Amino acid sequence: MPESTHKASLNRAVIPVYLRAENRWRICQIYRVKMLGVLVMSLIVADVGGTNARFAVSVQGDSSLRHITHLRCADFDGFEDAFERFLVGLPRDVQSGYHVLSLVVAAPVNHQIVDISNNHWRFEKNKLLDRLGLDKLLVINDFTAQALAQHEATDFDRIQLLDGVEDANAPMLVIGPGTGLGVSALISVEQEPLPVEGEGGNIRFTPQTEPERNLCDYMEQQTDHVVVEHFVSGSGLENIHRFLAHAAGTELSLSAEIIVTNALREEGICRDAANLMIGILGAAMGDHVLTMGCWRGVVITGGIMPRLQPLIVSSPLEQRFRSVGEMSHILGNVPVWLSTDPHAGLKGAQAAFGNPFLVHRLVTG
Repeated sequence: MPESTHKASLNRAVIPVYLRAENRWRICQIYRVKMLGVLVMSLIVADVGGTNARFAVSVQGDSSLRHITHLRCADFDGFEDAFERFLVGLPRDVQSGYHVLSLVVAAPVNHQIVDISNNHWRFEKNKLLDRLGLDKLLVINDFTAQALAQHEATDFDRIQLLDGVEDANAPMLVIGPGTGLGVSALISVEQEPLPVEGEGGNIRFTPQTEPERNLCDYMEQQTDHVVVEHFVSGSGLENIHRFLAHAAGTELSLSAEIIVTNALREEGICRDAANLMIGILGAAMGDHVLTMGCWRGVVITGGIMPRLQPLIVSSPLEQRFRSVGEMSHILGNVPVWLSTDPHAGLKGAQAAFGNPFLVHRLVTG
């Protein structure tokens, strides 16, 4: 076999792909995004949350991301419009020729129809594939991507908050409040990292302190099913602030952005709300670590905690994370980091397209 042909064959993978439109499986040869450390195809990566949509281009032979663009979801009727705006904004010589999209969304992705959480965007995978003229579409959960981004994260991408001993053979927990609360885990296996896909932000909230019990009672007046995300997220911070303001005899309602700004500036209800949220986050982290055996460590991501970093040292995060009764000595050895990489979601989308454990998420024309 000629050397060039041999190299080409190494950069291909024979993978079973489910053709949803035809309701059958077919063995296809598709190019892997990263094989033997070399990128072998150009693709667009996108990361869509409740508030923002981020786009970038991953090009052959370059592991970095190009033409990173941030758009506000509220400015567009749907993903297709934002996608077209991104393409139009690219330099003319690179506006065309893209037929592969790796899309990260803050939503469950098990079904054909994807309804993005805390966002008015909604799409059907097969129709999106056709409307955008794509050959291949990969749709994964946002925290699946966040987990994959941590596989090769460096000290430049995160800050260590709590010391511990990293067990490289154990899973790593990735969790973080943003528009909602995302939870995932990353398991190291021989071929590629295996991301655990789930919706851990929607587990039932179990109050442990008197303020948390009162907070839960307050929330139960608004919903029959109280979950952790009701308090550990942007809207969750707003819920906590309203509860504390109500308890203080006012009906003041502030946005999460203003609450964070005020919490950093001075003591008061806003800082109390931030500390209560951080404490609940710590407790949720401990529960998830114990459930999945994430002795490798915890990475906190999302848009809120990096802004609240100055408050973390004096917050109840460590106490609530590590004080778990008989298992406290185990969590005492689990390290915790804060991700500071604003493009972790895009990097996770890039890594996902070459991950064999996510092939079942791939839709083809």
